[in-house]
Amino acid sequence: PDLSNITLGNSQDFSMKHDGTDTIFNNQTGNFVLRNSADDKDIVFQSDDGSGGVETYFFLDGSIGGTVVPDGKYIYYGTGFDLSIGHTGSQSVINHAGTGNLTISTTTDDADIIFQSDDGSGGVETYFFLDGSSSRTVFPDSKELVFGTDVNLLIMHNGTDSYIQNYTSGDLYIDQSVADKDVVLRADNGSGSPTAYLTLDGSAGTIEAVKDITVTKG
Repeated sequence: PDLSNITLGNSQDFSMKHDGTDTIFNNQTGNFVLRNSADDKDIVFQSDDGSGGVETYFFLDGSIGGTVVPDGKYIYYGTGFDLSIGHTGSQSVINHAGTGNLTISTTTDDADIIFQSDDGSGGVETYFFLDGSSSRTVFPDSKELVFGTDVNLLIMHNGTDSYIQNYTSGDLYIDQSVADKDVVLRADNGSGSPTAYLTLDGSAGTIEAVKDITVTKG
């Protein structure tokens, strides 16, 4: 009957009961182990689906050795369901709907956070990564940083040369918005050191060329 205890152990270490409202499993010593020793079988966690039926919310899959959350079921974190992780059946979703920031971090010394995706040919490529050993965001060779809905501006390095390319019908602007500061174009001076060849002087309002300018007819 309700409120009756079934107990196991010399000191009644484990008990099971129904209190008239809830069913309670209570362990008072050691670990609480749920085990299924049948080969390739699962431990399945089910509950009401909100419509009078029963749904599997997650299960421990004995054939793959993993915890599986079925399509359309989400793992929630936070009292107000602030963070959710799930798969809709067609796409995977990480949704932060609470207060504060969403932080993705690795605290392992010199380890990276790597962003990979399909390479268009059935393989997987690293598109960029946060390099923990150099504190840099790294885009590998031939991976393009693209701005604009229609791929309007592209920045890349192809392994040999670096490119900044504008593909829109508009203009390409390079602005210096700090008062009295310059835009400086530098290149190697022939001896391995970068040297200013052309300066747009924001304080003097002049264009300064410190090297010869050669004009050729195209």
